[in-house]
Amino acid sequence: MTTFFIMGLFPIGSYLEYNLLKKNFYNNKTIDNFDALLVLGGDERRIIYAVNLVKKQKNAKLIIVGGSPLLIKNKKNNKSIKIKRLIDNIIDNNDYYVLPNSRNTIENMLEFKEFNKNKKFERVVLMTSPTHMKRSLAISKKMDLEVYPYYWKARRSNFSFINYYQTFSFVQNTRSFDGLIREYLGILSLHFVDLKNY
Repeated sequence: MTTFFIMGLFPIGSYLEYNLLKKNFYNNKTIDNFDALLVLGGDERRIIYAVNLVKKQKNAKLIIVGGSPLLIKNKKNNKSIKIKRLIDNIIDNNDYYVLPNSRNTIENMLEFKEFNKNKKFERVVLMTSPTHMKRSLAISKKMDLEVYPYYWKARRSNFSFINYYQTFSFVQNTRSFDGLIREYLGILSLHFVDLKNY
């Protein structure tokens, strides 16, 4: 009970998530001259950001991978059509691909690996959230799939306990462990899975 109270009183989960998962994927230099930008799902803002990034890179292609995580798919919720409507007028049809058949990160990477057997992209930058990047890179390594992380820009601000407690949330502090635990369970599970032969 005391442990639960401490977890809710202080932002321990957010602190651990930043230092164990996110920290290394901010404010470093992303490789130059990449020929493909691989985007793992994401909302409309991430996709638009990726489009603008690709347009600045000569001859680079955008690859958006990931469909619905549901076992029973909603036919009305066609992600390929939604993405096409979103970016059709801002990027040439020949400059992007949508791979919508995967439901999770392992399937994302497998679908891209199969797709890339024909395309043969060699300098692929991976774009996902900083929280999710460590596990995504670990999966890629297990598949002998070479990708380079995209480093997000972030401003560091000085932490203030007074400002923090003005927006204090006990529930939010306890829920902040969710992402951390989910990602580390995913990383640990890779020790029991052989992905090289896929």
